[in-house]
Amino acid sequence: MYLSAIIGAGFATGREIMTYFACFGYKGLIGLFLSCALIAFCGAKALLIVRECNIEGPHTFNKTVGGAVGGRFLTVCCGLFSYSAYIVVLAGMKQICGGSIMPVIIASVCAYAVLCCGFGTLTKICGICAPCLAGIIAIIVVIGAFCGENTSAEPEYIASPLQMIVKILLYAGYNVLTSVCVLGRSRDILSKKNTAIHGGIIGGMMLFVSGAAVLFGLVYGKIPPNTYEMPVMPLFGKEKAVIEIIVFAAMFLSAITGLTGTCVFFEEYIPEKQLGVYMGLAAIPATYISFGRLMDYVYPVFGFAGIFLMIVLALTGCKKYNIENNKLRGRGKICRIQKITKQKS
Repeated sequence: MYLSAIIGAGFATGREIMTYFACFGYKGLIGLFLSCALIAFCGAKALLIVRECNIEGPHTFNKTVGGAVGGRFLTVCCGLFSYSAYIVVLAGMKQICGGSIMPVIIASVCAYAVLCCGFGTLTKICGICAPCLAGIIAIIVVIGAFCGENTSAEPEYIASPLQMIVKILLYAGYNVLTSVCVLGRSRDILSKKNTAIHGGIIGGMMLFVSGAAVLFGLVYGKIPPNTYEMPVMPLFGKEKAVIEIIVFAAMFLSAITGLTGTCVFFEEYIPEKQLGVYMGLAAIPATYISFGRLMDYVYPVFGFAGIFLMIVLALTGCKKYNIENNKLRGRGKICRIQKITKQKS
C-alpha cells in the first residue's frame, strides 16, 4: 500500500529517476539510497503514530503531528499535491496514447468507481498491483538497456554534491507528503506494531531496488538527462509496445490512488463522492498541458512542504501522542461516568 502511493507516472516513465538521480550518473545511486532511507523512516514513523494513536484519517494524522495550524497546512498541501499528481498521470496516459482523450475518461470513471467502493477496495487493488508493477518495470528497463544498440555518446552528468543533497530532500519530501493519503487510513490493517515498522521499511527497500534498476538502465543505456519526457522509451527504440503497456498500467493504478487521495483530504468540506465528480471533470482539460512540464514545476514545489512533514515526524516521538490520547480517553471516561451518575440521580 505504501509503495502504491509512491510509484506513479514519474517513476514508471523514468522521469523522476532521471531528474533526481540518474542525472548524476552511477553516483546517483547514493542519493537514491539516502532518499529511500528517509522515505522508509518516515513511513514507519507515520504508521506507528497511526496505530498507537488510533488515527482514523489523513486529516486527523496531520493535526496530530502538526497541530491545528500546521495540520491544516499539511492537509491543504497533501490534497493539492495529490490532485496535481492525478492530473500529471492523466496527461501522461494521454501522451502515450497519441493525444487521445478516451484513456483519460476511462481512467477517471474507474477511479471514481473505486472511490465509491471505499478504501478496502483500494487496498486490495494497490496492495497486489503496486509491488508487481514496480518489479516488472525494473526488469523491463534493465533488459531494454542491455538489448538496445547503446551507440550514443557519453552523456554529461551533474557533479555538484549540493544539488544532490537538495534533490534527495525534495524527492523524499513530496513522496512522503503524497503517501499520507494511504498511511493515514491504514489503521485497520496494522494488526501489530511490527507491521507498521516493517511496512515502512519494506516499502522503502522495494522503492530503492526498483529505482536502482531504472537508474542503472538509464545510465547504462546512455540516455542523456533533460532530453526526453519519458526517458525509458528510447531504450527500446521502435519496439516499445511492451514498455508502453507497463507504463500505462502503472499510470492507471496511480490515477486511481490520486483521485481517492485528493478527495479524502477535503471530505470535511464536501462529501467524497460529490467532490470526486467535480475533481474528475476539472482534471480533463488540464491534461492538455505537457506531462513533463507539469512534473518539473509541480513536484519540487510540494517537495518543500514534504520536507516540513519529515522534520515534524523526525522530531516528535510517539510517546507524546500516547500521553495526549490517554488524557483525552480519560476525560471521555470521566464524562461518561458523570453522565451515568446524573441519570441515576
